[in-house]
Amino acid sequence: MKIKKYFSLIIFFILINNSEARDFTNNVIAAIDNVIITEVDLNKEINFVKFITKSNNHTDIDYLRSESLRNLIDRKIKIIETSNFNIDVPPKEIEINLYNYLNNQKITSEELNIFFKNYEIEDDYLKNIIITDIKWSKLIMNLYINRININLTEINKDLSKESQSSVDNEKLKTELVTSERNMLLNKFSSSHLEKSKKKYLIKIL
Repeated sequence: MKIKKYFSLIIFFILINNSEARDFTNNVIAAIDNVIITEVDLNKEINFVKFITKSNNHTDIDYLRSESLRNLIDRKIKIIETSNFNIDVPPKEIEINLYNYLNNQKITSEELNIFFKNYEIEDDYLKNIIITDIKWSKLIMNLYINRININLTEINKDLSKESQSSVDNEKLKTELVTSERNMLLNKFSSSHLEKSKKKYLIKIL
């Protein structure tokens, strides 16, 4: 009977210690209104950033923590803002964006899955980031598309200086227009995000 009580006490203290450890590592470190970011969230993001950038540099951990926390806050703001709109993201679009992302980063699906398993990160971590970014991009497009003013006169003037075929000129023109539009959309995206931040009480704890 004493032995049973002894082992019961051991198990009890192990559970208590594990619970305290989890509480310690999962402290709330930031809040956006009622949405929280924990130490566990931050560690996941730090490891993800290091994996994506293929960086093993531990010397500037403070900068990495700061940037990762900023990423998380920005992402939470985007999720809150886009949730107010009925933005549809077809599975095929998610799949294409995920494929392109990994391809650009020169990372295979197998490498990604191994990373998630090793660091105990949910399998849809990157997928959720991509979904958020797609929704945000669509939101910015819907809000600001009518405010994009591309100077076609200047583009045509530049193209006239190039001694290329009409087909090449049209292709280059399309590329220049797309590049200019994306640059303007990126500016609108940054300014809209900063304006959105002012709507919420952001606390760094």
